[in-house]
Amino acid sequence: MAGKEHLLRETATEPAIAPIPKNHSDHLPNTSPPLLDFSQLEANYGRPTAIILFACRVYLGTERMDSLISYLHQAPVDWKEVHRLCKAHRISPVAYRVLLKCEPPSPWADILKNELKRMAIHSMEKAKETTRLVSLLRSHGLVAFPYKGVAFSLLFYGDIGLRESGDIDLIVDPTELPLVNDILKADGYLPDEEDFVRFLGWERFTRTRRGYNLKKLDRRGLPIHLELHWRIIYDYLAVGNFNNNFSYVNNENIQVYDQMLPVQDPFEQFKYLYLHHSVHDGYGYLKTALDIAMGLKKLNPSAEDYPLHPLLRELTEVFSLAAVVEASNRLFGTQFALPAHKRQEKLSLLLVDTTLKEKRLVPKQMGSNFVYYMRYYTGLIRKRALFYPEPHRKIQSYFHNFIHFFQPTVEDFRLFKPKSLGGYRLLWLFRAIRPFRHLIQPTDPLQQKKDPKK
Repeated sequence: MAGKEHLLRETATEPAIAPIPKNHSDHLPNTSPPLLDFSQLEANYGRPTAIILFACRVYLGTERMDSLISYLHQAPVDWKEVHRLCKAHRISPVAYRVLLKCEPPSPWADILKNELKRMAIHSMEKAKETTRLVSLLRSHGLVAFPYKGVAFSLLFYGDIGLRESGDIDLIVDPTELPLVNDILKADGYLPDEEDFVRFLGWERFTRTRRGYNLKKLDRRGLPIHLELHWRIIYDYLAVGNFNNNFSYVNNENIQVYDQMLPVQDPFEQFKYLYLHHSVHDGYGYLKTALDIAMGLKKLNPSAEDYPLHPLLRELTEVFSLAAVVEASNRLFGTQFALPAHKRQEKLSLLLVDTTLKEKRLVPKQMGSNFVYYMRYYTGLIRKRALFYPEPHRKIQSYFHNFIHFFQPTVEDFRLFKPKSLGGYRLLWLFRAIRPFRHLIQPTDPLQQKKDPKK
């Protein structure tokens, strides 16, 4: 416990020069060479991608710091592209800490250092607010656990400053959501969709939705986005026989500054992490891959554990965990044990290729709004289906995603203001022309023009 508290203090006071954890680069385990060497990486995905992946391997302890420094000196470095890719892959905290030790040239050393400090302060503020909110809700006898963010950072990284995240996520009991909403409103939070919930009713809303959003301004005047969750993934993604509900069992408490934060069993947390990053996000960027690798490092399962531990067995048989373990080994040069008789080499290679390739594209290379919209969403649906091993579940996944595409949203409800549930259901007709609406107005943040004032 004292060690975790020390890491928190270190993050808050010296974010830009916090040391890489011991035994990560100083004492390499006796491992075989990584399956993806850097000549392959540079040829297939470009030198900047190879550099940020090299930094991840240094952090994980599968490559040495002096090897990275030598690699950087072999040829000119496009630091602007390295910087962009770190942001696109959402691994800036880990990559910056490693790259700053390589003494990047001016102005990039200051840019990375300042951004790292800003992210560390943000993580610190978010951790304090998370623990305050959990304590607030629990003081009223309600279910409340941290989800993603602080919980994952402490359990799998041991440092709140090493994961990039923007929102505060909490696990709640859906039957308590009306009371939770009232308490948070009294605390200054504003619900994003309370009008929509009042229209549907709390019971129907919690039965058909996965989460509920609120927001407020912090003491610095910056927005806090709070998400309350009661399902691990959306029901339309939950193809197969598995438990899509959170556990409400408090297994241990972690000290965050001067408060104790209740968390669940690390295997439960890994299940949440894995399902969110695979079936929900489609293993879309290096942050998802690194999070899963850090979870595997924490749990350190043997080949025999996969069929024996109920949660590992569930993820392996229902959601292709073996392929993701193998992809982690290929990306990061780790040697995590693979589930016996469950190798999925073809899928692991595909996951590695799509993860590294897609983020090389910048918005102007993605085509028009319509082309990018169709390309993005069809690609995401296709990647989600990869994690269902059986063909019939892949087909179910495509069908469920297709049906969900036409479900009315909160924005549709507010635009048309239906007077009854029957009128609300007819909004699917408006949704049917959704792709063509994007010819005029894109919804993806990468394609939208930013308002400088906002």
